[in-house]
Formats: sequence, structure tokens, C-alpha cells
Amino acid sequence: MADNNLSSEEFPDVVELNVGGTHFTTCLTTLRKYPESMLATMFSGRHRLARDKDGRYFIDRDGTYFKFVLDFLRTDDLPDIPPDSLSQAYNEAQFYGLEPLMVRLANTPTLSAQKLRQDYLKTFDDFEILLESLVEEARKPLSKCPYRTTSVKIGLSGIMLQRNFKENEYPTGEGHNCYVTQKAFCIFHPLHTSKKAEVDVFMECLTLELSSRGFSARGAENSPPQCPWCTKWLHEVVFTWW
Repeated sequence: MADNNLSSEEFPDVVELNVGGTHFTTCLTTLRKYPESMLATMFSGRHRLARDKDGRYFIDRDGTYFKFVLDFLRTDDLPDIPPDSLSQAYNEAQFYGLEPLMVRLANTPTLSAQKLRQDYLKTFDDFEILLESLVEEARKPLSKCPYRTTSVKIGLSGIMLQRNFKENEYPTGEGHNCYVTQKAFCIFHPLHTSKKAEVDVFMECLTLELSSRGFSARGAENSPPQCPWCTKWLHEVVFTWW
């Protein structure tokens, strides 16, 4: 058991840690490896650290992800982190001020793709509004029946390709009665083009973003129809609730 009378300026060569209830044992030199990090500061001797009932130094963080931080400090190699834990591991590296680990994690295929997706979605000012509207609309049927799946149709088009129509441009001689506008709950117009390739990229990013927020969502498998007159695409997002 560690000596609770030990001065805060002194640490044993081998340090016992309690990180959120998970116990670790490591060398003091490992914790001080990167002088600019928070861990090095914590164990520099300038601060008094809390201890648990057994004398272990206590850090109030999730120990599940601290093990990745400690493995990196021990070897300078990127630990074998499951893809679904990379974001949490990055957050821990950020909390402890471990810039080298943050850089390594940010360059992993999973997190670099996530950043590209988020940077792309930031170019659409109304994206958060669209996301909230989609979820709200998808939940409406659940108030009447606990459906396993619900779906929402949205219309997508390019702001650079909006057309001004004249009456004689339509077969009926009447104003444009867009099929997509009739069917879609939400018409979203910020795409840079109306080419199917970009529409598909947007929909993929949309469903991945929904998934990253805990929703089980996917695009409908059927090929989306396109209005022949105004270039809008009709897409469907399917939510699975249980």
C-alpha cells in the first residue's frame, strides 16, 4: 500500500493508478515522457493528487480508453484500437495533452475519413436543421405505433442549377408541378451540383453522420428518381428503431 504521508512533490518509481475505477501500474518515467503533457504536469511534483482508499493515485476519467494512452506512452507505437473506439481514444489524448498521439490517431483511415466528412458537411449552413427535421419527422409515426422502421423522403438539388421556367417549357403549358416537391417532406438545396455522384456522396455522409449520433439509418436501396425538369432528386432515409 502506498504511504499516504508521502509528500506531493515525491512519487515512487513505480506508480499505482486508479483511473475511473480501473487500476494500472506503470513507471513514473512513462507518465513524464512528454514534458508538455497533462500527465507529466500532474506527476511533476508541483501538484497534490487525490488517492483512493488503497493509496493509488486517482484520475477521474474513463479507464477503458486510458489503457490506449498508456500503451502509447510505453512504446511510442499506435496501439491496436478498435475502430469504434478511435474517437474516444482521441478525446483522451486531447484531454491529457498528448499531441503526438493525437496526430497519429487523426491520421488513421477512420478518423481522417470522419474529418473529411464533417468538413464537407460544414459547407452546408442548414445541415443541422435538416438533420433535426429528419429525425423529428421519422419519429412522428412512433407516437401511434412502435414501428420497427420508419422512413422520410427528402428532395435534393444543386443551388447552382436552379432553373427559371416559362410556361411553354412544360408539356402541359402550365407551371412546373415538381414530382419531387410533391413527395418529399423536406426540400434541401445546398448541393454544389445536381449530379448524381455528389447527391450520392451527400446522402452517404448524411447517413454516416446519423449513425455517428447513435441512429440506425440508411438510404433506401432503390435508385432515386429525378425530376426531368428541375433536376431535383428524391431520396429516402430509413430509420430502424429496434
